[in-house]
Amino acid sequence: MVAFVFTWVGCSGPSKRLNAPPQGEPLATSELQDFYTPMVDNAMLYDMCIADIHFVPHTAEINSLGERRLGRYSHLLKDHCGTIHLETVSTDDELTQSRIRNVSSFLASAGLNMTDVEVEVGLPRGRTIEATEAVRIKQEGTANDHASTSESSAGS
Repeated sequence: MVAFVFTWVGCSGPSKRLNAPPQGEPLATSELQDFYTPMVDNAMLYDMCIADIHFVPHTAEINSLGERRLGRYSHLLKDHCGTIHLETVSTDDELTQSRIRNVSSFLASAGLNMTDVEVEVGLPRGRTIEATEAVRIKQEGTANDHASTSESSAGS
């Protein structure tokens, strides 16, 4: 009986996935996958950001994740101009500038007109509030003060 269960589970076929795994396109894709591509593209155009995670750690070399993201940006930005922001926690200005140059070079080699596309240090645009506003809130503690004020007035 146990051998039958293992045999049956092993022969159930591949599961369908909405997104491709890191190693490439799956053999069996969901018919819904094409509907998600425009949503992801719109999110990327809204965000317009790359980050430290898109580089080999402590280097300016773009990693495979970064190549995939920048490859998609090179496709999306052929019809749109804009600024791609490099979100970084690095304090090494030389490394940051090297990363900006490498991103610009990657996009230029993908056929983008770099007079229409800029790459600079900055935060992603954020969905509900500007990222700079979120940083200000974090630094000033406004969100925590507001929460504690609400809690104290609710208990009154």
